Amino acid sequence: MTLAESTPYPGHTPSLTDLEQTSWQQLASVLDERNDEPLAPGFKTMIVASRTETGADARTVVLRKVDPDRKYIWFHTDVRAAKVMQFEAFPNATLLFWDEALRTQLRLTVETHLHTNDYVADEHWQTVGAGSRKNYLSEQEPGSEQSAPYPGFPPSLGASLPTPEASEAGRPNFAVIECRVLAMDYLRLSREGQLRAKFQYEPESGMAWLAP
Repeated sequence: MTLAESTPYPGHTPSLTDLEQTSWQQLASVLDERNDEPLAPGFKTMIVASRTETGADARTVVLRKVDPDRKYIWFHTDVRAAKVMQFEAFPNATLLFWDEALRTQLRLTVETHLHTNDYVADEHWQTVGAGSRKNYLSEQEPGSEQSAPYPGFPPSLGASLPTPEASEAGRPNFAVIECRVLAMDYLRLSREGQLRAKFQYEPESGMAWLAP
């Protein structure tokens, strides 16, 4: 394929290798408890887009774990949620990150894998605080119709947190979605000029600058 000729980028241009490494560092920094000022605070949450039998679906989730070396990302969900069935039927998905301060977007193409009753889910469950475990105690399936507003946990709990022992009742409803990153699309917006690049990991590795 012949590459299109382009004029020099007006701002500072990092190398593709440095840009790729920085992107993963920014993702990992939001999970570093020792870091009071993560490199990209906005990357703490992401939009996960999935395919359905009738079209597409999307939702915002919290980033829970990153492995920059192996190119994996993890997030948590209720095993009864609709997205679990979507991922089982159509494993490929897109993760979309945006950081307003950096004016940077990361769009990751991933292949998902569900963990429920295995050591991966067990390890992640141990990192879930009481406030989040409370939501997995819900007696109602996510997305099910209710006759009145439902808080997402047993109403009897109110504003209180469950004890560690009581919270274990939520473990059967807990699931981990493991995302193997196949490709990353990087985009940074700037008045000096937009900067866009792609990083392919599978089936073959490669990197290239893109027109925004």
